Amino acid sequence: MCYKIVGKCYKNDIDIKKYRNYNKTCKLQLFIFTTKMEKTSPLCANTIRKVIHCQGTPRQCGRQYGETAREEIRLERDTFREGLPNGDWDAWCGSCRKMLRASAPDVLEEMEGLAEGADIPLEHVLLLNQWPDLKDVTDRCTPVFLRDSDRGPLVAKNNDGAENERHRCPFILRRVSPSQGVPFLQVTYAGWLSGLDMLNAEGLANTHGSVGSRFPRPQGALDIRLRMYQMMRRCRNVQEALEFLMAVPLTGKGFSIAIGDASGDNALIDAAVPRIQVCARRVPQGWSTNLYQSEECRDWDWRTAEARALNAKRGEFLAKRMREAPPQTLAELQELLRSHEPYAPCRHGTGESSSTFWSMIALPAERKLLLCGGAPCCTAYQEHVLWRECP
Repeated sequence: MCYKIVGKCYKNDIDIKKYRNYNKTCKLQLFIFTTKMEKTSPLCANTIRKVIHCQGTPRQCGRQYGETAREEIRLERDTFREGLPNGDWDAWCGSCRKMLRASAPDVLEEMEGLAEGADIPLEHVLLLNQWPDLKDVTDRCTPVFLRDSDRGPLVAKNNDGAENERHRCPFILRRVSPSQGVPFLQVTYAGWLSGLDMLNAEGLANTHGSVGSRFPRPQGALDIRLRMYQMMRRCRNVQEALEFLMAVPLTGKGFSIAIGDASGDNALIDAAVPRIQVCARRVPQGWSTNLYQSEECRDWDWRTAEARALNAKRGEFLAKRMREAPPQTLAELQELLRSHEPYAPCRHGTGESSSTFWSMIALPAERKLLLCGGAPCCTAYQEHVLWRECP
């Protein structure tokens, strides 16, 4: 199969009208202006620092990635290392490299190229991409999908993070045309090779939210983000993706994953690694608010009682909206993602509480990704296109 990847990007022409929104969480008045204004709220600042184009072998793609985003990768590396506990990380990285050489040699080769391009030790790239057993209790992200819209299936999310991370944890958009495998668009932290939040040229897309997992992790297993990265470069549809994801034991953080393809097939996955459960399949809508939904995984996250109650209310908001006024069009989904009703997806936190950093909507049938680099209430979506050539 031959592919062509197109680098055009189109700005949304719709002005966001000036209006005033009082946010009860952060106790401030937020004035939102059209995107043409010179001065904007920090919530509207673009958190997608670079758009990176890569092509060729894994090492070539990694080197291009590292060279283009060198500054951002080093910043993400430094921020991540601040939170690492004391340990024998040299020995850990040695065993990690051995595991990757056996189970994901192409990924290891791309990591080596990334380290060369960013001019940092390979061990630092390994620590970014093959996580030890870390706890993360921040409530991050709202993934959602629609099966039947005016533009076909939609797979979307608002990406949230602790407000105090906004300038310390840079994101990038990668457009990759590999010498072997399926081309893709990837939105991720600088330095990650994660397969989460991706659209590929076969019309397969996914988004995710962080949850965490208290299940014991298997030793020497691949991080789920790297398995997803392999999956999105190989699989053509949801069925293939589920079979690939569940074929081997995995480790890592633990996520809720929304996945859909161009045919309309979809699934909501509780990835409480190493346990993986499909909690919804081939449904009109699906969503997650940083909690597992299956009986097998429901109580196996790292949420505090306070966070669990908050996330349950966020889930109840979406459940009520999907019952009473489910979005039927792309425009209606955009409106949902930028809404500010109590417990709605567009979040404006302070300090360690969550704020929405960026928003994406994948259109698998059209091979398009709509991405806004700030909160969607005050930032226009931009269109990025993948084209697939006929055989």
